[in-house]
Amino acid sequence: MIRIERVSKTFRGRDGGAVEALREVSLEVAAGEFVAIVGASGCGKSTLLRLVAGLVPASSGTVMLDGAVVREPRAETAMVFQAPTLLPWADVLRNVTFPLRLMRRADSGTEDRARALLAMAGLAGFENRLPRELSGGMQQRVSICRALLQEPRVLLMDEPFGALDALTREEMSLELLRLWAARRMAVLFVTHSIPEAVLLADRVVVMSPRPGRVVDVVEVGLPRPRSFDQEGSDEFQRCAQRIRAHIFGERGAGGGAARAA
Repeated sequence: MIRIERVSKTFRGRDGGAVEALREVSLEVAAGEFVAIVGASGCGKSTLLRLVAGLVPASSGTVMLDGAVVREPRAETAMVFQAPTLLPWADVLRNVTFPLRLMRRADSGTEDRARALLAMAGLAGFENRLPRELSGGMQQRVSICRALLQEPRVLLMDEPFGALDALTREEMSLELLRLWAARRMAVLFVTHSIPEAVLLADRVVVMSPRPGRVVDVVEVGLPRPRSFDQEGSDEFQRCAQRIRAHIFGERGAGGGAARAA
C-alpha cells in the first residue's frame, strides 16, 4: 500500500544552512498493516509521515501510494496529529464531518456515518458539544473519528496520544486497536513509547538519530486482539528490549518500560 524508496529530505534554513532530516529511507507497508515508527527526538519520524501524506516533497527518492507517486495530499490518506486540531466554534458532529464537507464529498448519509463512528468511540450523546466541553482524550477520539469518516486506505498518526495522561493514553491505545480492527486500513503510527509501539503494531520500525535511517524492523509476534496483559510475555519483552538496545545502546537493553515510555 505504501512504498518508500530511498527517500532523503533536507530542509534549507533562511540563513542558507541545511538540516538533513532523512537519509536513504526505504520501507513498505501492506494494506491493512499496522506499522509503528520509533526513534529519538529529531530523527525525522514526523517528516516521514508528512512525506507520505504529500504535505512536503522529498529531496530525493520516491514515495508511492497504491502504485502511484505521491506528489500532493491524497483523498485516500488521512492524518491524526498530536493535538486534536478541532474547530473551537463547531460542535463535535460538525468537526467530524468538516473534511468531507470541505472536499465536497459529503452526502445524505455522512451525518449518520459520523454518528455511528462517534458511538463506536464512546461519544454517543456528545455530538452537540463544543471541543472545550470535552476532555483531552475525548477530543482526540473526535479527531480519530474525523479521520476514519473519510474511509482512508492509509491512516497516518503522529504521536496522537503524546499529550494525554498515562491512564487516558492506555485507554486510547485500546480504543484505536478496536477501531482499526473494524476498518483494517494501513496505519503508520509515530510514537516515542516503545511499549505502546509493541502493543499496537505488526512491525516496529526503529530510526537512527538525525539524519534518520531505518536501522531495524522488528516483527511483533503477539496474537490479536492485543491487551496490556501481554506486556509480561516473553515475546513482548523480546521486542521491547531489541528496540531499546538500538535506541539506548547496551545500557538500555535491560531497562524497564518506564525508561522507554
